[in-house]
Amino acid sequence: MDSNSLLGLVKRYQENKEFIANEETAKVALVIPFIRLLGFDPSNPREVRPEYSAEFTQADGKRFPDRMDFAIFDKNGVKPLMVIECKPLGTDLISKSNQLARYIAQMPDLRFGILTDGCNYLFFSDLDQQNQMDREPFFRFSLEDSRTDWERVAKFLSKFSRESFNAETLITDAENARYRQAMVERLSSALRRPAEDESFIRWLSEGIYKGPRTRSVIERLGEIAKESIEPAILQVIGDDFLDNLKQRIHTAKPKEEPPAGAERVVEPTTKHAQAQEVSPRRAANVVTTQEELAFYELVRSICQRNGVNAEEILFRDTVNYFNISFRRPTRWFLRLFGDSRRKSIVTLVPVEEAARLCRGFEVDAAPPNFGVSRIYIDDVAQVWGLTEVILRSLQLQREGKVVEAEGEKELAGTG
Repeated sequence: MDSNSLLGLVKRYQENKEFIANEETAKVALVIPFIRLLGFDPSNPREVRPEYSAEFTQADGKRFPDRMDFAIFDKNGVKPLMVIECKPLGTDLISKSNQLARYIAQMPDLRFGILTDGCNYLFFSDLDQQNQMDREPFFRFSLEDSRTDWERVAKFLSKFSRESFNAETLITDAENARYRQAMVERLSSALRRPAEDESFIRWLSEGIYKGPRTRSVIERLGEIAKESIEPAILQVIGDDFLDNLKQRIHTAKPKEEPPAGAERVVEPTTKHAQAQEVSPRRAANVVTTQEELAFYELVRSICQRNGVNAEEILFRDTVNYFNISFRRPTRWFLRLFGDSRRKSIVTLVPVEEAARLCRGFEVDAAPPNFGVSRIYIDDVAQVWGLTEVILRSLQLQREGKVVEAEGEKELAGTG
């Protein structure tokens, strides 16, 4: 399985979610295609058995058949590899996990179960005690989560494919996934709110602050930590990130030249490490900086992870701002103002909506004729925190709701 296959499922969900009104539709439209992505044939009962029945023992000792939506078997059709239980789109899945737990309890060879509503996929196992399903899933993903790293998800799901499925190694992988997720959540929490995690502050300041750590000292160190995190992250990823970007720039194929008289446009495949011109008289004043290139690459990556063809995300540098557009240079959806006293990103999203989509950032109206909303940032690394507003601005541009303004196409504000 590759990330493009998953992105196809994401696109299928986005285009059809308003028509998925019940569990059966979710199965046909999303779950069966997901099973195919894993390499299993839903039409082959040796591999996939819909409405598979297993007997469940009640507390009084009586047994009755319990049906699961899909049971997936090995190539010989003998050993169950995993079961998939489906619910209607939008269901609180954790609250409906008891049925899946019964399956794992009643089938000794069964170690894995997936609970899904077609959009959200929760992977369960019995890591703590065999044949007793864990309370929390060891892995999960959602087709509507704009922050999803689809390459990572595809790599993980490949281990559940028909050709690669190995229960013993998967148990270790499941344990690792659970530990990894716990570490990610703990580290993310500490990085977002370092002052609230005293143990993190004590570890971080070990050997740096040598005095007694009173409550006021911990609070002071917490504020310093908050200011130190972003520069540290940039220092770690900066050189490798830019080296990779430069490599891609210099090995890519050149695009066609723009028509005579048109503004010069820097596209993903041109050598834009050099100064680029907007018009002949401005050529000496426009220099594309490494910060602008990093901004472009981050935005491009966000768009690609959400099903947009990366080759359609272009950029154009000007004297006043750095433009990012969709397919054509006039169809811009983001502008970076990096040379002013405070860095800011201008979008096509109305101010109130932008403020909702990027809580924690300062948002106001963009200057006249430059855009709709303006978001202030300290560093381009913060772009990851603006994923939702970036995708919303791109969506508005793609919808084409534009009016003419000062000789340039701008998006009409919408509520």
